Amino acid sequence: MDQHIGDLIVTEMTIIGSHVTGVSHVKPGGNLIASGGLSGGLKIEAGANAIVSGEVGRNVHNDGNLVLSGKVLGRILGSGTVVKSAGASVSGDDRPLDAV
Repeated sequence: MDQHIGDLIVTEMTIIGSHVTGVSHVKPGGNLIASGGLSGGLKIEAGANAIVSGEVGRNVHNDGNLVLSGKVLGRILGSGTVVKSAGASVSGDDRPLDAV
């Protein structure tokens, strides 16, 4: 199985279909499309966008825009916009982002 070891920094359009072991950081102007697993969690900064159809293994800290049709095993925190499809799920358990 393909995977990205460590943190992923997104500053432009990035499509991930594999597994990311660290925290995925989406910076302003960055756009992430993730159908794989983001096991370390997801941080979306203001001015950034993420579309997640895969699974986030920890909390999502969202100050940007999130479209979720997948699964979050933690909570969604922050002041950003969240659009969830009918099939999306969020466990609500507190699973802080992995330490960087």
